[in-house]
Amino acid sequence: MQRKSPGFSIRHLFFGLGAIFSLIALPSAQSAEFKGITLGLVSVSWNTQLPPAIAQKAGFFKDEGLDVRLVTIASGGPVMMALLASGEADMVISGAVAILRGIASGAPAVVVGSQLGKPDYTLMGAKGMRSLEELKGKVVGSTGAGSFSEFAVVESLRRKGMIRNRDYTLLPVGGTSVRIAALQAKKIDAAPLSSGERVRIEEEGFPVLLQIGKVLPEFPFTVLAATKKFAGSSPDKVSAMLRALDRAIRLIREDKDRAVQIGKAYGLRGDPTTQRKALEYVADDFEVALKRDQVAALLKVLNIKNSPEELFDESYLARSKQ
Repeated sequence: MQRKSPGFSIRHLFFGLGAIFSLIALPSAQSAEFKGITLGLVSVSWNTQLPPAIAQKAGFFKDEGLDVRLVTIASGGPVMMALLASGEADMVISGAVAILRGIASGAPAVVVGSQLGKPDYTLMGAKGMRSLEELKGKVVGSTGAGSFSEFAVVESLRRKGMIRNRDYTLLPVGGTSVRIAALQAKKIDAAPLSSGERVRIEEEGFPVLLQIGKVLPEFPFTVLAATKKFAGSSPDKVSAMLRALDRAIRLIREDKDRAVQIGKAYGLRGDPTTQRKALEYVADDFEVALKRDQVAALLKVLNIKNSPEELFDESYLARSKQ
């Protein structure tokens, strides 16, 4: 029997479902006609978008016999968990924290692999800040309650001796673009940003306060999860998805210039030169492989009592290598 876990609740589910129906904009007739795989993506950032975009544009999905529709809802993990629970997506790529919390709370889904093996977040400070110590008494912006950015900020700062609501305030702000705007407008004093946004903001004079991935190297950042119904009925398709994404990741690692060209040709937003620089920070952290120990470490710090096997099924990764 699965145990209840803090961080994901019916309230999150209803909020997520409301966000889905207001954002997804998929006509029901079109959805009914589509017989392929709907893959939900949590962010417009390249570290979420690039592997599936390459798998789509370079024909890796097609090579595996997959017809994949990519749907992006720039939000937080609880919304993506609700996307799975509602059946609007067969699979999602999203932050590991909300996905694990949701499954532990009874959501009918299972983690089948990874996309980023450690957090691709850097805590960027307001202009003029020189050190992490200057963050005391200040406001840090995160995506929202239950999101990976919230977890990453709280846990990494805890390891640096700074406690939420004692040393700083954490304010749910919204997605990446909103956090950047809030930082630029001086409404917050720091924000976690992924590698692409880090490059751009750093060039504008905003300082690096903390490289979160170096402080939390043992935790998976984004994971690939599937509904239990889809995973149970189509295990070969789940494994094929993992193989296609793995091919895309190998291309990113081996030929960063070509990877950026394909991403641009696919239509990913953002300056290609900036994204090419960002890949120097993140390319080696892309991987579909996910280990039981990584899941166990994250469950422990989240105080989720479920065993890794209740939330993560390694068999799809094993099948993908056959």
